[in-house]
Amino acid sequence: MSTNVARIVMHSFQKNLDSPLTKRETEILDRIANGQTKSQIANDLFIDQETVRSHVKNIYIKLDVNSKSDAIKTAKEKRFI
Repeated sequence: MSTNVARIVMHSFQKNLDSPLTKRETEILDRIANGQTKSQIANDLFIDQETVRSHVKNIYIKLDVNSKSDAIKTAKEKRFI
C-alpha cells in the first residue's frame, strides 16, 4: 500500500476534530450507539441518570435531531463517534 493510500485510509477512520460535542457528550453518545441504556451509562460513568439525560438533551440540540437513532446516524455520518 502506498503512503498516500495509507494516509487516506487512516483519515477515513479518524474522528472529526471539529465536533460540536464535548468529550463527555461524545462518550455518552458512543455508549448509546453501542446499546447501553441511560441507567447503565450512569452506573459506568459514576454519574446520576438525570445528568445522562441532560447530556442527551444537549446532544440532540447540538446535532439538531429529535431521536436517538437520528443522533447516532448524524454523529456517524459526520464522524463525531
